[in-house]
Amino acid sequence: MRILSLALSAAIVTMLPACTHVRDASLVASERMLRDPAMPGVMVASHRACWKSASENSLDGIRACIAHGIDIIEIDVRATADGRLVLMHDSTLDRTTNGHGKLSAMTFEAVRRLRLKPAGGGSDVTTLTDRRVPTLEEALAVAKGRILINMDAKDPVQERIFEAVEKAGMVGQVIMKMSADPDAPELASSRFASRSMFIPVIFACAPKMVAAGQFCASALDPLLTRYDRYRPVGYELNYGDPAFVQSPAALVARGKGRLWVNSLKPEQAGGVSDATAITDPDGVWGKLIDQGATIIQTDHPEALMEYLQGRDLHR
Repeated sequence: MRILSLALSAAIVTMLPACTHVRDASLVASERMLRDPAMPGVMVASHRACWKSASENSLDGIRACIAHGIDIIEIDVRATADGRLVLMHDSTLDRTTNGHGKLSAMTFEAVRRLRLKPAGGGSDVTTLTDRRVPTLEEALAVAKGRILINMDAKDPVQERIFEAVEKAGMVGQVIMKMSADPDAPELASSRFASRSMFIPVIFACAPKMVAAGQFCASALDPLLTRYDRYRPVGYELNYGDPAFVQSPAALVARGKGRLWVNSLKPEQAGGVSDATAITDPDGVWGKLIDQGATIIQTDHPEALMEYLQGRDLHR
């Protein structure tokens, strides 16, 4: 009986990894912050993963963010000609790989033969790494239980992304986004907006956007409350004028979800950007925090985290 009992115990232990997935303490802390806007502190989102020491939108870039304890990785998803979902920001392959032309015109098999360029690449960069263009499923497997993911669908594949997330058992770990009016059919009829950790993307209206008929907001009131049906965990705001995020509606929103701001370009972040954040973090990240940002997406995640820790705004 003892031999049988030991054998049974060993079998159960062997089966555990297939039945459960241990989550890192840092992921648990990040999830708690994301879901509770009342928690003090600012979260760090790394644009296209931690690409500076790896390659843009690469598995190694995801691993680097995990190693540094970054809260959120942002990855870009597109479809190949035969419908496979892969990580790629640009519609063309030239900047980040040794391929040429549109990703959507190439089969997955052809894309898989390509190699990624280091860091952010460049059309004139000839150096190649051994890294390949990852599939969405591979990215999910690396990140599972380790780090929050923000999905940026570059093609209209949000529902397919969400299906992959559900299949991987990662609904509580993935942020889905869309820039659309709350009543737009593509949002109102979607599964992902009501079942995922959803964040609507809102752009302050600029003349070019209005002329092109793009969805944008001249004011946050009453737009933000119209998203309530989706129970968003936050709101991504892109604005050139800081007054856009200092309205009463923005103050109310901060009590319902985190305010996500991108410090990537001045037109996204009230006139400041990553370009001067390293030499003047108070003038960039500090200013965004003063304007209410509680998630900042950056190309300098480690520097931002160090800055926040120095102000006791990050664990």
